Parts: sequence; C-alpha cells; structure tokens
Amino acid sequence: MKKITRIQSLVIVVLMSFVLTACGLMDLYLEISRDDQERVEEKVQATLTAIASGKGADPTQAPSPTEALPTATQTTQVTQASSGFIEGRLSYPSEFLPPQRVVAFVVNDFDTFFITEVQSGSSYQLEVPPGSYFVLAYLINPSQLGAGPDFFAAFSQAVLCGLQAGCDDHSLVPVEVQPGETMMNIDPIDWYLPPGVDAGWPSDPLKAETGSISGDLGYPSEYIPPMRVVAFDVNSSGYYYVDTLRNQDSYQIDGLPAGTYHVLAFIREEGPDISGGFSQFVTCGMTVDCSDHSLVDVVVYPGEVTENVDPVDFYAQPGEADWPEDPTQ
Repeated sequence: MKKITRIQSLVIVVLMSFVLTACGLMDLYLEISRDDQERVEEKVQATLTAIASGKGADPTQAPSPTEALPTATQTTQVTQASSGFIEGRLSYPSEFLPPQRVVAFVVNDFDTFFITEVQSGSSYQLEVPPGSYFVLAYLINPSQLGAGPDFFAAFSQAVLCGLQAGCDDHSLVPVEVQPGETMMNIDPIDWYLPPGVDAGWPSDPLKAETGSISGDLGYPSEYIPPMRVVAFDVNSSGYYYVDTLRNQDSYQIDGLPAGTYHVLAFIREEGPDISGGFSQFVTCGMTVDCSDHSLVDVVVYPGEVTENVDPVDFYAQPGEADWPEDPTQ
C-alpha cells in the first residue's frame, strides 16, 4: 500500500471541512424555513380569529395576501339579487300612446304597490321585492283624453289569450317574481273590460276616490228660487245632491265616486214643481234651433272637479224629455 503524502492529507482535510460546512448551512436553512412557516401560520390564524370576533385589521397596515376582504362588486351583486324586475310593453286603443302609470300591486294587499310612470315610449320596467303581483296601467291624464275614470288596462287572462274574439276572461294574472330574476312580457294591455263588469281590478292608487261637479244656476224669472241639485249615477240607482239658497247662482256637489252622472235642479220652494236639466239643449245654446232635451252624460274623475255643468234647461215640454223625478221627495 502506498503511503499518503503530506499534500494528499491536506487535500483530504480541506474536502472534509467543506462537506461539514455545507451540511451546517443546509440545517440552518431548514430551521429558518420552519420558523418562517410558523410565523405565517400564526399570522393567518390571528387574522381568522380577528374576523370571527368582529374585529377589523389594523387600519395602518396593508392587508396581507392571505387576507380575503369583501369587494364593492360583491356587495352590489347581493343588493341586486335581493329584488327582481317586471318588464313589458304598453298599448292604447287609439292612434297614439298617451302617458301611463304602471302599478304592480301585491296580490294579497292592494295597499302595497310599486309604481313607474312612462311619459313616452311603449315599454316599462319595475323593480320590486320578491313576491306575487298584479300589474295594471292607468292613464295619467284621463280627463284630457276624454276617457272614462274607470278606463284602464291590466295584465289579464285575456292578454294571455291573445285579446281575440272569445277571450272573455279578464281576471288578473299573478306575476311571481324571484330574487335576481326579470319577468318579461308582462303586458298590461287589456283595455277591453266591459262596462259594469267587476273583474277585481284595483283603481289607480294615486288618485283620490271621489270627485266633484260644479256649475251655474239660472231660472226664467226675476230671481233664482232655492233649489236641490241632484247628480244621478247613470249606472246605478245612486244619487247625490246639494241644496242652494234663494238667488244663489252656482253650486258644487262634492264626494262623488268616479263615474257618469245626469244632473238636474229641482225647485225646493217658492216656485212650481218643475226641474231644470243639464241637457243637449243647454250645450246647444238654448236657441230656437235647439230642440234636443236629452240629458248630457257628466263624467266625474277622481280628485278633479267637472265644471260648467249648468242645469238650466227649464224649457222641456211634457213628453219631450224622460227625466228622473226628485228622489228625495
């Protein structure tokens, strides 16, 4: 066996020192890594504990990558998901489309409703809480259009039927709205409910329940006797009246339910037992060329006063007019 020279021994010592140093460095690295991992785990655990206890992070410190914070986008999505939408188109049986008020009523509580007004255009959208709704459309200015106060439209079975001949079911269709959903093609376009038919349609909730009639009084004499002015509901046996004094030249009857009326003035005293009517003779100008004494239909709108209703036709001869008698006598 050859002897190890001095130089070879020196080389072996250097190599062994290098190996021992490398092993030491590796152990140190592993120990530091374990310490860092423990510190990260401790920080994450502290953050989760603070969130669970309702305590916020230190406002002077930027959030670490391990912290999950809510975003504005997430909040908006939650808000939108808590409600739904109803969409549809509008119509009107005429050559133009007037401004309309679309109302969604809670099915079991007509006192709770949601409204949008469409001044122009043929579509609408309503944001509503989840629930079941009836949807109707009302004219915003019915008196300006000459439409009756009870002339409005609904999303009904007749709409689903196609509004064709034979579509006679005008009952309201409930619309079920779920959170975050949009119910489309909900079209309140059934304007064809026959007069006098009760299909359970609620009236416009923004209009007062009653209206008024006012006008001037007259009498073919030197004075105006005391009168009882009566408004007869043409669709029922109901009537409403107000008494006037001697030489009172105007009147107003308040508290009239929306509808159509005929108006007559009856002499209460100081004169013959005759009546004067608001007739076609009055609207014609009461001249020799006017011969029609039929009563004029007077339309009363909720919250409005129908003016210039003058019951001063005291000139109808027996047999020329079939007017009602004083119901208070």
